[in-house]
Amino acid sequence: MTFKPMQKIHQFAVNFALIIALAAGAIEALLLARLVARLLAARPDNPSIQLLYSLTGPLVAPLAALNYAQPPFGAALELATLTMAMLVPLGAYLAWVLLRRTATPIGRQSS
Repeated sequence: MTFKPMQKIHQFAVNFALIIALAAGAIEALLLARLVARLLAARPDNPSIQLLYSLTGPLVAPLAALNYAQPPFGAALELATLTMAMLVPLGAYLAWVLLRRTATPIGRQSS
């Protein structure tokens, strides 16, 4: 007796977990680049910095209230970016654990 449907579900869950891990790594890199750019007072009129801010802006927008006391220009520690940089890996790890739990190999399922 073969378990073709179960093997397909297992393979999909493993691939989806890998995609989530890669996407979280890319988002984390962008957030850390934004954090360093803000700490070093990067010029916001630079096209590459504008691109970075436009890519990461929607990610940190829900936590914008944390940056209320920060100056709009110059060197500043954006607490929203720092918080989101901590939440993204945590969310990716939780998704990874949940997907890996559903993607247990067929022969290793406990009774």
